[in-house]
Amino acid sequence: MTVAVREGLLRVPDPAAGSFVTASMGLLVTFPVAVAGGGDRLFSSDIWPFLAAGLIAPGVAGLLFTVAVELAGAARAALLVTAAPLIAAVPAFLLLDEPVHVAIVAGGAMIVAGGIVLGGEQLEGTSFRRIGLVVALAAAALIAVRDNFARWAATHYDVPGLASGSAALAGASVLILAYLAVTRRGATVPALRRALLPFLPAGLLIGAAYTALFEALTRGRVTVVTPLYATESLWTVVLAWIFLGRSERIGARLLVAAGLMVGGAALIGAFR
Repeated sequence: MTVAVREGLLRVPDPAAGSFVTASMGLLVTFPVAVAGGGDRLFSSDIWPFLAAGLIAPGVAGLLFTVAVELAGAARAALLVTAAPLIAAVPAFLLLDEPVHVAIVAGGAMIVAGGIVLGGEQLEGTSFRRIGLVVALAAAALIAVRDNFARWAATHYDVPGLASGSAALAGASVLILAYLAVTRRGATVPALRRALLPFLPAGLLIGAAYTALFEALTRGRVTVVTPLYATESLWTVVLAWIFLGRSERIGARLLVAAGLMVGGAALIGAFR
């Protein structure tokens, strides 16, 4: 999905319109599956926390992440978002009474080390802008807030995973559309028309990813699913190298950072 977002931005450099197309097309994929799996929960009063969570991520976080992809490239933005499990773990220990495990501490150290390696890159002569790394970390922080809020909501409201995922995408779509309406006014529809085809693949992919993730969580243990899901950034690096080539400037330093951060995220996910 991240590589598809980068491809979309190369064709239409409009992060806001691209974020709306990505979220709304993802909703079109997840909604029918959620309805087929128990659509009554989509329209219950218990759905509101997940709509609210969607405002945070993929709402505001999705906007920031798309900007980060534009500024820093797909591979580096995806790696920085890998820090979300570490950021989420701290309030989880303090507010949700989750236990501290030595593997979580080790995973956090690996993520920090990977961030230091990534932050030391020198990429003169490219379109890479270091501020994109800061924006990606801001997106990771918002994803961490969403994760903890969603964990709290899941313990208080009985909503299936696919329904909650669809609600999150719906909330994000509404938020981004409102942002476009306020900032673009009469130019909103032309902007969305231009962004539709370039960002359509990203939307279909995020919808498929949400569906696969929530279906996996209904069939397998979190300690199995989460470490596998945490490898997403590593796949982004590989796919960016294949499809985006030299524009991503993938070298040894980036690969070392990817190994450290993905491994750290997997450790944290496995033992939370």
